[in-house]
Amino acid sequence: MTADKLGLPTIIVPYPGPSSEWGVQDIFVYLRPETNGVLVESTMLKVIKSAEEYSSAMKLVYMANFPGEFILKNNIIEQYYALKLHFAVMGRRAFTPSMINRFNRYFHKDFQDCEVLGAFNAIHHLHMEPEELFHTWVAEEDIAVIEGQTVKKIDDIFVVNYDIPALLHKNNKETDIAVMVFRTKLGYSHVRGLVRTMHRALVDGGIINPKFDPSRAFHYSKGPFEQIMDGIGYLFTQNREKIGIEDFTFGNYLINRGIDRDLICGSLMNPVVGIEDDDGKIREVNLLQHTSGMDYSEAYSALKRVRYQTIFIHHGPLLQSICPCFDDR
Repeated sequence: MTADKLGLPTIIVPYPGPSSEWGVQDIFVYLRPETNGVLVESTMLKVIKSAEEYSSAMKLVYMANFPGEFILKNNIIEQYYALKLHFAVMGRRAFTPSMINRFNRYFHKDFQDCEVLGAFNAIHHLHMEPEELFHTWVAEEDIAVIEGQTVKKIDDIFVVNYDIPALLHKNNKETDIAVMVFRTKLGYSHVRGLVRTMHRALVDGGIINPKFDPSRAFHYSKGPFEQIMDGIGYLFTQNREKIGIEDFTFGNYLINRGIDRDLICGSLMNPVVGIEDDDGKIREVNLLQHTSGMDYSEAYSALKRVRYQTIFIHHGPLLQSICPCFDDR
């Protein structure tokens, strides 16, 4: 019986371990639950092999298929989006003072006078289904991203992380996720180009609807810390054993420079931090967003300039599984 029939990941290209080569990054690309199957994977492999600029400079070092049953059983989606889920449940109560100030400046409103609801409360308040809440159109100026949390103004209600209920609702045991890791020095723009090429191939092959938003089909790592986040729950050995934090290329990079495993995992679980700028001023950022587009040395420098951290999440089973020394806090 095959691994997928047993509800286990199928490792197509085994992960070789971290790279120590200067300038290399491991960028994760995966398909969201709407697109799945062997035909998808074979089409993507053909694109990689036939596109000369990618095949020579972007090495596919990992590819696996994860059955929806495995993803559900291990709560991978919920734990990946743990912080966004926290805000979608807590709503206004989760906002830090800095986030409140950003809200006030962006919407030109007083946060204290506004009805700010987490997405799950908003569903009941607005009498909407999860997909309806997701697809409700608003003007561009009525959407703000504040420390990684999306606020969408619908009528007079400010909905926090409106996309989370739909994301959880559509994830089921009938859907798979295909995961790839590309080892490259080219940077994120070239990965974005490869994703566009793969999307066109899937559309041309009649595998996905041409009207289907590529951003809902594909996800790729936008920065070094996100590379680790994207691998949690999805990076396994050929024997389907979890990869430790030190076996991620960026995790290995940080550990070799004296960064403790606890600090790496804690920064991923609670990424809202205060960063000291060159002028000595401290500003609050989401570390994953702040390091988007950075190389490893720049992201390492950003971590070294963290002066405080806001703790939202006090448990992280997925993080503990790749970082055994990480305690429940």
